[in-house]
Amino acid sequence: MRKIITNVLKDLFRFVTRYRFFIMLLLIITGSVIYYFNQPVIKVVKGVNIKVCKSEAVDSIWDINDSLVSPVMYQKVPDLRDLHYKERMVKFVDLMLPSVLLAKEKMENKRKKLVHLQYEMENGSGQNVDSIYIEGVLKEYKTDDIREVIKRLHPHPTSIVLAQAAIESGWCTSRFCREANNIFGIWSYNSNEKRIRASESRNGNSVYLRKYDSLFESIYDYLNTIAKVHAYKEFREIRQSSRNPYRLIWYLSNYSEKRYEYVRTLRNVIEFNDLAKYDGYSLAKIKPDDPVWESIIE
Repeated sequence: MRKIITNVLKDLFRFVTRYRFFIMLLLIITGSVIYYFNQPVIKVVKGVNIKVCKSEAVDSIWDINDSLVSPVMYQKVPDLRDLHYKERMVKFVDLMLPSVLLAKEKMENKRKKLVHLQYEMENGSGQNVDSIYIEGVLKEYKTDDIREVIKRLHPHPTSIVLAQAAIESGWCTSRFCREANNIFGIWSYNSNEKRIRASESRNGNSVYLRKYDSLFESIYDYLNTIAKVHAYKEFREIRQSSRNPYRLIWYLSNYSEKRYEYVRTLRNVIEFNDLAKYDGYSLAKIKPDDPVWESIIE
């Protein structure tokens, strides 16, 4: 028996020695096949289209269940006044967050374009620079330095935008928000733009507020206001180096006549409703040829 086993082992050794190259090749191929089929399936996402919602129904608001937020442009504000306050807060975020991220995405798109143009100008390849576009941007932000505009377009945390939107619109229940998509109570001084009249007056003069076609437009206008107005200069400087909403809000005291009482309210809204978690949320990639996106980017 021992002799038989010994002969079998000798034959096996000779076989392996003679065909070792083919055996190694077979093992490599087999291992590669096993590795390939055990890899997780990775879906290549080319982008999604922006959904446009024109409904005023509460159940038309898309639920947000993931940190990757689908782009939805709401053109109407559903009436949230009759909802329980906890449900109202959830619906408010579901309604507001996509528009906040869309507006921030547009600002970032604009900032990156200016960074690219600045690079071209500083590296002697400015012959292809759109000088008319740059002149328009510099005029809009009342500066002669493109680097200053780039700094002004730096983003701030989503939690701050949501908290200010909640305070200024009464969690989307104010008349201006419901009838004009005006979330932040932005006044109108131009009779040629879309606007609605406020119920009260100031010093005997009528007060008007801007009317927007969507929540996205209202939020983008707010972001531009923060970028342009001198009262927020210190806020803009601090947000260059800090992403902490609880630190940044102290530099927004000029936003309201209530000053630091307003800041404390902002802190309470962010903290009580756990809005800081949305600072980690991002917008799903939009298809470059999406017609809605093409119509709103510059």
